[in-house]
Amino acid sequence: MRRISVQGNYKMKPKHGEVLSFFFKNLARTMFLVGAGTLFALSLSAFITQEMMEGLKRNISMPLQVIYATLIGFLSPEPRYIIYPILAKLREFGVSAGVLIALISGQVLIEPSGFFMEAGFFGWRFPVKRLLVSFILTFGAGILTNLLFKGL
Repeated sequence: MRRISVQGNYKMKPKHGEVLSFFFKNLARTMFLVGAGTLFALSLSAFITQEMMEGLKRNISMPLQVIYATLIGFLSPEPRYIIYPILAKLREFGVSAGVLIALISGQVLIEPSGFFMEAGFFGWRFPVKRLLVSFILTFGAGILTNLLFKGL
């Protein structure tokens, strides 16, 4: 590394080769994690069957389906792209758009690690209030989608 001086303070300036090495190392790690997450979701979606979905749709009312999807979304791990293969499989088996929107919205608005981070920074009341507001918004989005776009 070369030293450069900025008003008497010496800082280390990385060489181009070091920057590229760092970039490609992190790119490889990121691609591995993306691939592993997608493989996990594809493997999990393979266990979802048409009969299972028909049974769930027949035995669970629509508002309760949206509530379950919201809660599953809240507990789903980040990043969101991991659940897309599962959502595609659910959609293929006729799960309503409202349920899918509730699941995606729930995952975006609240996720477990974020909840605990917020509690650590802002106290327990803040994430609990945010969880309640997020639940209301997500449930509302799912129900509204089902009412407005029945055939979607």
